[in-house]
Amino acid sequence: MILRDGPHGLSVDAILLESGMSKGGFFHHFPTKAALLLGLFDRLTSAVAASVEHSVRDGTSPPARSLRAQIRLAFDKPPRERERNRALVMALVVGVMESTEVAARARKANRRALALDGYFLGESYKTTKLNGSERAALRASLLALLERKPRRTQRRAARKGARP
Repeated sequence: MILRDGPHGLSVDAILLESGMSKGGFFHHFPTKAALLLGLFDRLTSAVAASVEHSVRDGTSPPARSLRAQIRLAFDKPPRERERNRALVMALVVGVMESTEVAARARKANRRALALDGYFLGESYKTTKLNGSERAALRASLLALLERKPRRTQRRAARKGARP
């Protein structure tokens, strides 16, 4: 629904019409529209967390594992699942605009390293349009950045190796 009608079309009445659910049934499960949006937010962040958990235990630092998992989440999912994530991101944008609680949770999640937000938003709103080879090249570039050591560390290692 959100992909078809856009985020502005996400209203309780539209949800009820689309789902066939009664208003009482909706409010039994979600006391407010914000509660529904929080549920969608939790679903999106759970997908990121699950991807992190399934990432390879390669000895890299937790932020690197997290970023590697986010890259996989952004680039390795099949198109249908990317579309589902796109809908969740769009719902999250609505939630952030309409609910201080959703906005607070989103800020907290961003502090935990949702590094690919710009890409997710660009893909969600179709302002980032990459063909298959461009997506693969961007993915490879991001993963390659994770493999590089910071220059300062490389210089220190070179100095240590040069000392007797």
